[in-house]
Amino acid sequence: MGEYPIDPLLPRLRASLVPGATVLLQSPPGAGKTTRVPLALLGEIAGTEPLPGRSLMLEPRRLAARAAATRLALSLNEPIGERVGYSVRHEQKRSSRTRMEAMTDGLFLRRLQNDPELTGINCVIFDEFHERSRNSELALALVREAQELLRPDLCLLLMSATLDLTNLRARLPHAQVLTSEGKAFPVETQHLSPRPNEPLEARVLRAIEQEITHLLITEESRNHPPTVLVFLPGLREIERCRQRLLKSGLLSQWEVIALHGRQSLAEQGRALKPCNHKHDGRVILATSIAESSLTLDGVRLVIDCGLTRHTQFDPGTGMEGLITVPASQASADQRRGRAGRQNAGRCIRLWSPAEQQRRPAHDIPELQRADPQPTVLDLALWGAGLGESLPWLEPPPRAALQEGRRQLIELGALTQEGRPTDTGQKLARFGAHPRLGLLLLKARAMGRPQLGADLASILNERDLLSHNNHGSDLWARMLLLRDHRSSTRISGDRAAADRLRTVLDQSRRWVQQLGQFEQEQAPQTIEATDEQLAAQLIATAFPEWIAVARPGQRGQFLLRQGRGAALQVSDPLDGAEALAIAQLDLGDTRAKIRLALPLTHQWVRDLADQNGDWQERVLWDELTKRIRAERVLQLGALELERQPQQHASCEQSRDVLVKQLSKDGLSALPWSQRTEQLRSRLALAHHQLGKPWPLRNLQHLVKHPDSWIGDTLMGCRGWDDVKEEQLMEALWGDLTWSNRQQLDQLLPTQIKIPSGRNAALDYQNDDIVLSVKLQEMFGCLEGPAVLNGQLLVTIELLSPAGRPLQRTRDLAGFWQGSYQQVRKEMRGRYPKHPWPEDPAHAEPTAKRKARP
Repeated sequence: MGEYPIDPLLPRLRASLVPGATVLLQSPPGAGKTTRVPLALLGEIAGTEPLPGRSLMLEPRRLAARAAATRLALSLNEPIGERVGYSVRHEQKRSSRTRMEAMTDGLFLRRLQNDPELTGINCVIFDEFHERSRNSELALALVREAQELLRPDLCLLLMSATLDLTNLRARLPHAQVLTSEGKAFPVETQHLSPRPNEPLEARVLRAIEQEITHLLITEESRNHPPTVLVFLPGLREIERCRQRLLKSGLLSQWEVIALHGRQSLAEQGRALKPCNHKHDGRVILATSIAESSLTLDGVRLVIDCGLTRHTQFDPGTGMEGLITVPASQASADQRRGRAGRQNAGRCIRLWSPAEQQRRPAHDIPELQRADPQPTVLDLALWGAGLGESLPWLEPPPRAALQEGRRQLIELGALTQEGRPTDTGQKLARFGAHPRLGLLLLKARAMGRPQLGADLASILNERDLLSHNNHGSDLWARMLLLRDHRSSTRISGDRAAADRLRTVLDQSRRWVQQLGQFEQEQAPQTIEATDEQLAAQLIATAFPEWIAVARPGQRGQFLLRQGRGAALQVSDPLDGAEALAIAQLDLGDTRAKIRLALPLTHQWVRDLADQNGDWQERVLWDELTKRIRAERVLQLGALELERQPQQHASCEQSRDVLVKQLSKDGLSALPWSQRTEQLRSRLALAHHQLGKPWPLRNLQHLVKHPDSWIGDTLMGCRGWDDVKEEQLMEALWGDLTWSNRQQLDQLLPTQIKIPSGRNAALDYQNDDIVLSVKLQEMFGCLEGPAVLNGQLLVTIELLSPAGRPLQRTRDLAGFWQGSYQQVRKEMRGRYPKHPWPEDPAHAEPTAKRKARP
């Protein structure tokens, strides 16, 4: 069978797997852990004995599970299903003689829920654990609890190429750690930075153009056509890149294929087979599925775009959607290593070296970012609540789990206490997302199980049609499925035909499964077309994603949960009044609608009558500049009907006016000279003396209107309802009558001047000004002061025509100084007014000279 780097470690590994043991195996890519460790547990490696009972090897993907079982059976010269078998969704090959079974971690979770003791199983192997999938992390937490409570003899083996041993040792203190040598050929790494506005597919083509000559001139390429592995974030990028490569003519003699998780096993299996010699080489356009678990033959060049696409759940909105993010440094290293599995290779990274240093060290584990509904349902079925007492490696965010529980309670899958209902028990049996299970049960209650099974099967697999070419109309996919069900032969390219068969097979299985449930009541009779019923089913399964069109914005919608969503330009559904949405991509501000069915506005209105509520609302009308009251029928963030109301509560009106005042500013109020002077006097008193004088500077009044004018606005519907006296009282606040009189003494509004009359004081932001005609101050050597003589008043001396001549706080200095220049300029202009040479000893007057 050949030597592998891990072989010398296998006897020690086998000896470590005593009853109840937990072992961590760190093994670099190419060491042979997936190929050789199971053989050691079967006693097929020198120095090892068969492990009693059966073992399960968990893989994160169907293709990896089947490929691992195939290689192991080949090593034993046995058909699959003898000592080695596998189980994946919809397919299994195992028998009573099987001792090593490869299976997906999702399938293992369901088997564990049905048999917590894992009867007959002695060892569970978690392969490629560094991927930290939701199912594998949850399965590990549950099986560790089962090991402690039910199966103390159960062995656990965690295998990975890039285990974070520091973290795992802290969380698994009793585990034994083993490290294997690896086998990797050198990989030369080069960075190819993007050009301005260069699309991703153009960068990939540029990288291949740069490398293709070197690939074809080597001796190795003459015997074994080279494979180029291109890592791309998702299906859209794969298709765009495929079209660009085919149109370029550069790879006319090359095979160009895709590899991603939404393909059937048959489609994925093509990538594992060696390249046919009739081609010069092969290009595999792959998602992160090709990072690990799989050995692709002949990979000599890896082109890494440096991006990955995964689901992200937001507890604040209750939404999960796809986002594209930079791949971590650990992920980039895994991708790079694909080029050195069989021979020396090269890796082209389509980003700069500086950007490489800024990338996160590891990707966020799926359990920390995924939709919590499946996890919460699994925990409820296990009887673990929200997993508070489970031995997690890293517990999922509690806020997300609480939101998932709330949604499942709303869907009827859990009781208020978090225990699974009969509906929840049934949802778990479908092996699909709880939302799709609910859709299936609702369809059966309608008497239309086939309709529901078709919908759920389409949503459970990769899109049957191109979103760019066919838009988001889910019914177009339904019609395609029905057309092919009625025909004897599925036409189209092989990949599309495989997808259709997968969907049809899944639909058939779910119809059969629905037939096994007892019918608790007669099916509902609903007068509607199949398309309308399908939309209602989608709305039942995805109630938060019911959307209503935004008025005057074609293709723009508002989701029930409050976020905006948009269709692509010229989408067939862009004229719909409302939508039942089944798939979304999360954007920066607006979500992108991927699959949906049209609803009528009236249907959503009727739903709001049942599940929505009427809200009494008081708001500001910009057109009339007054308060407007109305009743609004709401379904979440959707407003389906408005009814105007004549009356609004005084408290609500006040709150709206206070909020509006912060927007409109203080100028909206009826300010006068009198009110402004009071505000300035109070502000000055507060600044100089503090309490009891209230804070009345402009900044405070704008930022905190409720603290001073809130009560005054009670009963008002607009700014014109606020009168000057009310504004005065709001400024006075809680000051008593004696306080008000005291303010008039400390900071009077008028002061007696030498001419004998009372002149007004003008309280400005940083000054107090007395504006008087110059002649009225004759004979006065000192200006007035306020606040018990503490603050000098600035005197603004005016000409006989009332124009400013001089500002001063030093009258004596003015008479002795600049007065003479003023006298010289003003005598000729105003000869009828006195301009004495010695104004300091002249009589003050407000009159002209006496007539001769």
